[in-house]
Amino acid sequence: MTGTTGTTIASVIWHRLDRDGTDRCRLARLDAGWLIVGHARWDEAGEQMALDYALRCDPDWNCRSVDITGLRGDRSVAYRIARQGDGFALEGQAPVPGSDLDLGFTPAWMLVPLNRLDLPQARPFEIGTARLRATGGGRLVPLEHSFCRVRSGMDHAIPALGRDARVTLDETGFVTGDPGLWHGVVTPGD
Repeated sequence: MTGTTGTTIASVIWHRLDRDGTDRCRLARLDAGWLIVGHARWDEAGEQMALDYALRCDPDWNCRSVDITGLRGDRSVAYRIARQGDGFALEGQAPVPGSDLDLGFTPAWMLVPLNRLDLPQARPFEIGTARLRATGGGRLVPLEHSFCRVRSGMDHAIPALGRDARVTLDETGFVTGDPGLWHGVVTPGD
């Protein structure tokens, strides 16, 4: 799946609601699956963050790998995360169990389980993720999420973080609203 840009299905521009920042993301269909490419820019505790990401999925929306590069202030950041067994491994570290990879700094990752899973109406569905903690050199940690389809969107909970919100979605699966965190506008592809 590398070396190709594919056919753009849709793009989104998210604006952060909890601090200054944006994330521009594109979803492309490839011969061998899906590619989610984004450019996240935000301020974190007075430090400018500029991370670019390329998340690759197989045709059935299973995350295979992600590359993240950019800057945290004036320091370079480069992470390579790949599926390994029943989880994900950050280059040089032991794998962390999870069916999905939560990038932590962008809602783009939710596109993967929301397109792959047949989520039941009005009944929570739990997924285990390996969540990227980009501070301190980077590491993955296990984190449970819960999704539940409701008439007006999707309930998304992260019990360990005390987070429970009703998110709105575009038909592509892109999150367009996450109270207190994100607001996005989706544009159909070419």
